[in-house]
Amino acid sequence: MKKDWEFQASDKPIRLLISDLDGTLYPRKESANPHQREDNFKAVKRWVEQGNKFAVATARGLHHYPVIAEALGFDINFIGGNGAAVRLETGETIIKQLPCSVYIDLCRKVIDQDLNVSVTTGLNNQWIWSRTDRYPRGVPAYDSIWDSVIQADLKTMDPDAGVERIQIFVPPAQRDEFRAFIQKQNYPGIITTSDQDMIDIGPLNSSKGISILELCERFKLDQDHLIVVGDSENDIPMFEITQHSYCIDLAEARVAARAAHTVSSVAEVISLLLNE
Repeated sequence: MKKDWEFQASDKPIRLLISDLDGTLYPRKESANPHQREDNFKAVKRWVEQGNKFAVATARGLHHYPVIAEALGFDINFIGGNGAAVRLETGETIIKQLPCSVYIDLCRKVIDQDLNVSVTTGLNNQWIWSRTDRYPRGVPAYDSIWDSVIQADLKTMDPDAGVERIQIFVPPAQRDEFRAFIQKQNYPGIITTSDQDMIDIGPLNSSKGISILELCERFKLDQDHLIVVGDSENDIPMFEITQHSYCIDLAEARVAARAAHTVSSVAEVISLLLNE
C-alpha cells in the first residue's frame, strides 16, 4: 500500500481530516443518499490526491484497520477503541488498557440481575460476551454476528489482565438509564455512548481527542489545520480540540450542538474544504 501520511517540510500547510466510521464515513441507514458510502470514499480519495491527509477515529478495534485501509487503497493512521488502540501507518501500535476486573464485575451484575444486556470485550484475540441470549439477540442488524459469539467463562478470566474497551449492547430506550447505573459503579474508566444502543468503557487516559492530540504532537501537526467529523457522543472529545469540527445532521441534537458545523456527509465536508 501507498504510505500517504508523510510529514515533510512543505510550503503548503498540512491539512488533516479525521473521520469517525459508523454513522459517518459509513453512513447511517437513514441517509437520504443510497450511495453515500461510495460518495464518501471517492471524496476521501480526492482529498488525499490533492495533498491532504486522512485518518480514522472509531470505536472499532484494530482488527478493522486492514478493512478500511484496503477499501481506501492507502495506509492511514487508525485510532481504534475510542482512542485506546492506535495503529500508525508505519505499523507501530500504541495500546492503553483497563483491568479485566471491570469486565468481570459488570458481567456478574448483569447476569445476577438477569438484565436484557450484553457486555462484550476483546481478550486473547477473541471477542467474548456475557450472555448469548440477551439483547441484541433477535435484532436483524446483528444477525450476522452470532456464529462468532463466544460466551465468557468468568471463573477462568484473570482480573489483572488488560482490555482496551468494554462494549455494552443495551436496548435504545434503556441506554441512558443503564449508563447511569454504570457510572454509579465508579469503575476506573471513561464511559461514553457510541450509538443509540451501545455504551463503551475505555481506559481513563484514552479518548479520540486525547489520541488525536498525541498524534499532532508526535508529527508536529498544527491544530489549526485539523478537521474532524463524527456523529456520536464519543466524537465530542474530537470536536473539543479544533474549531474545524463537523457533525452529521442525523446525530442526536445534544451531540450536534457540540460541533461547530453540521453537514449531511463526509463528502459534503470535503466539498466545502476543497471549495468544490
